[in-house]
Amino acid sequence: SAWMLANPPEYGFYANVNPTVDHPRWSQATERRIGNFRRIPTLMFNGYADQVASLYAGMDLRRNY
Repeated sequence: SAWMLANPPEYGFYANVNPTVDHPRWSQATERRIGNFRRIPTLMFNGYADQVASLYAGMDLRRNY
C-alpha cells in the first residue's frame, strides 16, 4: 500500500489483520468505511477469517505485527 511505502517501519505487514493489536498511534478495533460517518468494529482478517485464518495458523499476530 502507499502507506507502507511512505513509512514502512510504522506499519507492519500483518498489522491490519488483527483488530486486537493497536497501531502505535491509534486503535484498530474500529474502522470507518468510505462514505460512512459511523465507526464499526473491525473484523478479524478484514472479515475473511473463514477463508484465510489457516494461512496464519501458528503465527503470533501480536509479535509479528
